[in-house]
Parts: sequence; structure tokens; C-alpha cells
Amino acid sequence: MPLTKIVKNHWVLIAFLAACLIYPFVIDSRYLTRVAMEVFFFAAMGNAWNIIGGYGRQTSWASSTFVAVGAYTSILLFVRYGGISPWISIFPAMALAAVMAVIIGLPCFRMRGVYFAIATIACTTIFRQLLIYFADFTGGSLGVAFMIRRGDSLWNLHFDSAIPFYFVALVWLLVTVGIVTYIERNRLGHYLRAICDDQDAAESLGIKSSRVKLIAFIVSAMMLSFTGVLYVFQLGFVDPNTFASHDMSVRIAIVAILGGMGTKWGPTVGALVTVPLLELSNAYLQHIGGGGAGWVMYGLLIIVIVLFKPNGIISIFDNFSLKKLGGGVSGR
Repeated sequence: MPLTKIVKNHWVLIAFLAACLIYPFVIDSRYLTRVAMEVFFFAAMGNAWNIIGGYGRQTSWASSTFVAVGAYTSILLFVRYGGISPWISIFPAMALAAVMAVIIGLPCFRMRGVYFAIATIACTTIFRQLLIYFADFTGGSLGVAFMIRRGDSLWNLHFDSAIPFYFVALVWLLVTVGIVTYIERNRLGHYLRAICDDQDAAESLGIKSSRVKLIAFIVSAMMLSFTGVLYVFQLGFVDPNTFASHDMSVRIAIVAILGGMGTKWGPTVGALVTVPLLELSNAYLQHIGGGGAGWVMYGLLIIVIVLFKPNGIISIFDNFSLKKLGGGVSGR
């Protein structure tokens, strides 16, 4: 394909990537760079949730469980077992997340709709209470924090500047988009869309819906766990209220739902809107209503978005090239 045609068809994506590449060098603010990293991390987590929640339309509220599995596994191996690199601990973290996905998914996928959602809420609550109960190992409600670390080390994911970690987060976001794109274009994506349209009809054609949804759930869990490893090394601490809370699960789902479920770029667009929105509302309205005014404004703006763009924010770009990049099932 000629270069001019590539630019014409994908100019929105090219502009986004160019903006991301120059952003940390033109914005001389560590705080704003960290906000951008939050956008990338939540977009990546939204992409993971989108596999089961968007393409499969199985509303899971267990996302924080898998993020916490990755975060706790990596920080405990680093802090208590001789400084094991996160690039090594990622593998046991993803394996544990896959096991957790099977434990949660096998019984929960016997249910549908709101009953499945309630079951995943219960699983998240149980996991969070276990983290608090086994305080000698997990640190309980206080969690675990890194000791002071100095110097730059890609192997240990520590940098004195925020810029290197910014690009680590950006690369992982692009990898998650690639994974979602691959799934969308292959058998798993086709099966998920068939189950989404009519599960009974899909099963009559020989599609084993429980098996397909479980595979999607496992892939989603492993991606969330990977993101949890990167996220905890960026924050520097882990605790149940931050990583294993219902609030975390809701924020992950909102990114995909508001951005556009069942689309490749919907979660990224959702994160670009919701993460800065929450940061700004908390920053400028923190002195009103005991700090709750920011959350109220955040909630009201979410309601407005849902009312006027029920197919997600990405539907604004229906007439632009981002529509071509979106794909998926959001228009149904």
C-alpha cells in the first residue's frame, strides 16, 4: 500500500502516536507525565476487559482481582525474595492469574447476565478479604511498599525520571491493542461475537460457549496481571484498597464502556477522556463538599456521555479514519 494512502486512511492513529512520542518532552511536568501514564495503563486494562466484556458481552467485575494478582506477585518477589526482576515475575503472575480465571470462570460462566456480574463481584470481595486476612504475607490493609530506590534500571523497572516508564506504558498499551486486534480477526473473536448475538443459536451450531468465554477470560486475566506488574512498579506500593477494590474494577470497565465496547480503540479513547477528567475534577473541586464534589462532577459527566453517545465516545469519529480502526461490534 502506498505511503500516502496509509497516511490518508490512518491519519488519526498517526497523529495520536506522534503526540504520544513528543508529549513528555514538551510537557515539563512530572505530574502531567504521570497522568499520561495513568491513561496508558487504564487503556491497557480496558483493552483486557474489552475481550470478555466488550466482544463477549460478559460483564465482569473481577478485573481488579487479576490486576492485584500481578501486583502482589511481582512486588513480593522483588521485596522479600532477593529483588527478582519484574520481567521474570511477570510469568508466575500471569500463570497465577490464569489459574484464578479458571477458578472464577468455571462456576461463574454457568450463569448469565446480571447473575454472572454478581458472582464476579462476590469473587472480588472474597479475594480482597483474603489479602487483608493473610497480613503476615501480604501486609494486610497496609499492603507492601518498595524501599527507596535510586538510579535507572530497565531490568528492575526503576527510573529517576518519569519519561522512560512513560514509554514502557505506551509500548504495553500498543501491545494490548495488537492482541485485541488479533483476537478480533481470528476464530476466538468470531465465536465471541456469535455468542454475543445469540448464545443459544451459537451453541446450536456447535460453538461451546462456556469454553470460548473461559478462554477469553483467561487471556483477559493474563493481560490484566501483566498490567498490574507494570503498574505497581510505577506506583511503588500495593494495597488491597488500591488494587483489589471494586472501585478499580469499575474504573477499568468504565474506560471500555464509555470509550466503546467491542472496538479496538474504544478503551484508549475512553481512558483519554475519563482519566484526565477524574484528575481535573479532583484537583479543582477537592475543597468543595469535603472532597466529594469532584466525584459528583465525574459521575454527572459520565451520565451525559452515556445519554448522548450510548455506543461510546468513539462513535463521534464515525466519519473519520478512526472508525476504520475501531472495528468490533459497537455499532450493533
